[in-house]
Amino acid sequence: MLRRSLAAVSMVLVTFALLVGAVVTECEAQIYPTRPVRIVVGFPAGSASDVLARIYADKLTEYFNQRFLIDNIVGGASNDAAAVAARAEPDGYTLFLAGNAQSAHAAILPEQPFAFPQAFAPIAMLGRAPVVLVVNRSLGVSSVAELIALAKARPGVLHYGSAGVGTGPQIAAELFKATTGTDMVHVSYAGSHDAAADLVAGRLSVLFAPLPTVAGLQAERRILTLAIVAARRSPAAPQIPTLAEAGVTGIDVGLWFGLMAPRGIPTEIQGELANAVKRAIDSRLFKENLLASGAEPVRAPADAFAAFLDIDLPHWAELVGRAGVGVEQVQPPAQATRPTQPASGL
Repeated sequence: MLRRSLAAVSMVLVTFALLVGAVVTECEAQIYPTRPVRIVVGFPAGSASDVLARIYADKLTEYFNQRFLIDNIVGGASNDAAAVAARAEPDGYTLFLAGNAQSAHAAILPEQPFAFPQAFAPIAMLGRAPVVLVVNRSLGVSSVAELIALAKARPGVLHYGSAGVGTGPQIAAELFKATTGTDMVHVSYAGSHDAAADLVAGRLSVLFAPLPTVAGLQAERRILTLAIVAARRSPAAPQIPTLAEAGVTGIDVGLWFGLMAPRGIPTEIQGELANAVKRAIDSRLFKENLLASGAEPVRAPADAFAAFLDIDLPHWAELVGRAGVGVEQVQPPAQATRPTQPASGL
């Protein structure tokens, strides 16, 4: 009899503990977040990823009444940031601004310290942005055809910049070279923002960059935008023609941005974050602000985001193969050699 009573008491205590644990977990999810949340971004301030992350961080801060802070961890064309985020506690207080560089690097660097996308839980897509082909105004070209003619006349002389090997703009540039039979020297930067500054200063001739990075310079007419590297014009800049319209077909490199968390994040918190992103995108004013920055909003919650990645990974593997980008080309941006001759001196 005593043994049965003790067993019954033990069962009650276990049940009580489980119920308390469930209640605590539910309460934690309901009051999330109780402290600042960091969004890890793999490119420096002023980059397209950083611009988009800050736009959403402001909205999430407003929605949750808790600060969402940007943590720029620059290196390896965002791979360093991805590695840090993948190792973080899956408690909802470290998020990652992922992009197509992760899909490309999954093909270029299969032996990474983390697996993409397996190391992460998708929260929601944030937006898309086109890659644009821009040149220094002093280069003396006003069209894609004139740029191709100049590059062919001076092989290995023109320098083009990008945010690093394996990023969408760099792959777009290599596809452009392969398709047009031109030879331009790649200069790798920590971010497209730094490359854009060198383009304006005349230390670069050509730049392939996300539109949000150069939208301000374009509006100020400090650079000349020749084309969008995509199959269709962008709603964020419908006045810019595509490469296909300029006669260079078969190159469609669009950038995407998505919010992810370390695998294992509580589903309640994952859902709260996804709902907050949805509410932001549903706001007309918010969408207008995104378009003004050069990005196009995308509504894709966690399940749609995951389905998109299933298609995106082989897509970027195919682009990487066509562009001829290999692991031997990958190097930290700080090791890249910057050109010493101004574009105007070519």
